[in-house]
Amino acid sequence: MRNSGKKLDLVLLFLLIVIVAGLPLGIQAYDRFLEPSKPPSGAKEFTLTGSAQRGWLLGEVQAYDIVSLRQENGPVEQPVLEVSKGDQVVLKLRSSDVTHGFSLKAYDIYIADGIKPGKTVFVSFKADKAGTFFFYCNVFCGDIHQHMTGTLVVKD
Repeated sequence: MRNSGKKLDLVLLFLLIVIVAGLPLGIQAYDRFLEPSKPPSGAKEFTLTGSAQRGWLLGEVQAYDIVSLRQENGPVEQPVLEVSKGDQVVLKLRSSDVTHGFSLKAYDIYIADGIKPGKTVFVSFKADKAGTFFFYCNVFCGDIHQHMTGTLVVKD
């Protein structure tokens, strides 16, 4: 009887090891499933990371890259994205700290579900109107929320 208890313990230990070792691999596979494999050919791709301390930052930025022990974190970023009329644009929207939103009214883009830390929200559109357009965070995210803006310039 004692031998069957050891076998059960070994089976349970093996299952535990498989689950613990397989979990990171499963998470990576799920993230690859959510992220489009390739942007459309010739698309202009931009990564914007929302930060409650610094605004919209161009590029993929982690929280530990922008947090400091001092209260002053520098000026609020207001990135400028430049594309040509007719370009396919892909925005990879991320958050380094809290849930943010995103709105680009000129192209009817409105993300109110939130851009959660650690996740990426993809937005794709054709820049079919020339001009200067503003985007902003549309989910209250902190003290500088009203300054979380950026500019999209579509050249003719």
